[in-house]
Order: sequence, then structure tokens, then C-alpha cells
Amino acid sequence: MGLVSASTQIRIISALHLAIAYHLIFQPTLLDQQGTIVLLGRAMGIDEVVSFSSAAVRPVSSFLGLLFGFIGCSDLVAASIDGIPFYIHWGGQAPIRVTFFFALAGLTYVYDANPQAQKTFFTIGLSTLKTNWVFSWAFVEIIGWFSIYSTIREERQAIFIERENDARNS
Repeated sequence: MGLVSASTQIRIISALHLAIAYHLIFQPTLLDQQGTIVLLGRAMGIDEVVSFSSAAVRPVSSFLGLLFGFIGCSDLVAASIDGIPFYIHWGGQAPIRVTFFFALAGLTYVYDANPQAQKTFFTIGLSTLKTNWVFSWAFVEIIGWFSIYSTIREERQAIFIERENDARNS
């Protein structure tokens, strides 16, 4: 078993989402030059820096803050489920989220924003995703959700073994 239960890990990620939401809405300048984001971006060769404090990006950062707040609140509510329904719900959610964030991080890293390429709606949208912030966020989410998935499998296995032992002893 892990040091931290799956429900605690989900609550930690939800608190992280709520903190990001707060900063995106009220203090976007704090997110502009975070050391971890700059470090991960430069280590992977992604030098595009997002400025959340500029006036042009302010409505977008506020909307992203609302989305992060919604995700954080809904995950907090779903993390309070007890028993087997918790493992059924999060046992399905965790691998989907790991796969999504793995694809997002891979796309962010692999996509080449070639200025000579034909500008289409698809390529312009992808070129705006190739930022150090998107890659860092996806990378941290991969680590968190994979840890949650592994912990859920261990906890579920322990519950099934305990039920099997109880059935044999009764």
C-alpha cells in the first residue's frame, strides 16, 4: 500500500486545481514565471512562455480559472464517495485522465510549429498549445493520476483479498 490513500491524493489534486483557479482569476502574474514551469519547458526544448497577466489574455485566463475551479470542486465531491463505488468511479476515471494528459504532453512536445507550413485552423490551434505551461501542467497531471491509479488498484486488491478471507472464514 502507498503512503497516501487514493482519496487523499485526489483531494490534493483537487486542491491544486482550486489553487490554480484562484491564481488564474485573481493573481495571474504569479503563474507567469514559475520556476518549475520554466524549468520543465526549457528541459524539453519548449521555450514558448505564456503571459497570463497581459490584457489580451486576461479574459482567457479568467475562463481557465473557472474551468479549473469547476474541475476541482467536482473532483472533491466525487472523492467523498465511500466504498466500492469510489473504486469503480475512480478506477475508470484515472486511466482515462492519464491517457488524455499523456496524449496532450506528447502532442505538445512532438508538434512542430513550422512558420512556413500552411496556416489552417487545425495548425494554428495546435501551435498555441505548444507552450511550457501546457506541457508542465500535463506532465504533473500524468504523475498525479498514474499514482492515483496505482493506489486505487492496490486498495481494491486489498479489499477483495479481505472479502475473500472473510468468506472462507465464515
